[in-house]
Amino acid sequence: MNNEQNKIRGLKFLFFLLLIINYSLFIVSCGYHMIGSKLLPFNSITIKQVQNKTYEPGLEEKLHNALSKEFISQGIEVQRSGSDVEIEATINNFELGSIGAIDDKIKEQSIIMKVYIKLVDHGDITEFKSMESPIKITFQTTGTVTESVAHKERAAEKACNEIAKEIVGRIILKYAK
Repeated sequence: MNNEQNKIRGLKFLFFLLLIINYSLFIVSCGYHMIGSKLLPFNSITIKQVQNKTYEPGLEEKLHNALSKEFISQGIEVQRSGSDVEIEATINNFELGSIGAIDDKIKEQSIIMKVYIKLVDHGDITEFKSMESPIKITFQTTGTVTESVAHKERAAEKACNEIAKEIVGRIILKYAK
């Protein structure tokens, strides 16, 4: 009896293994493949000083930090100079929009930020115009002025982080072709 149970278990395992192999071959044959930083033809990047053409102070530092963090998380070394690729970023637009108001008092606002990106790879220039966060960034404006400013600062950092993810994603897709 014990020998028969072992045979049945072995057949079940073999069937399960063949099912996984078939599924894997099906996925591969359909042309699906993983896209990641390993497909990028460069190992390092220089992020030039971010230009801020808006009246909102400190955005250039927030975006530079977000870009650095995102490239590092993708396995790309960020260098001051002498890297394989250079990226230039210019913040062209920063707007606060009202979303919710009660009795003529604004309770919630949104941030719209647009960035121009220029990627230089051995003389080959790629431009991404009007990059913005793929998700809407909002923040509460209730409370004291200090609290509202703190909420706005965190929302601006979140917008920079989301834009940095979008930029790195588009760069990965550019080289994945």
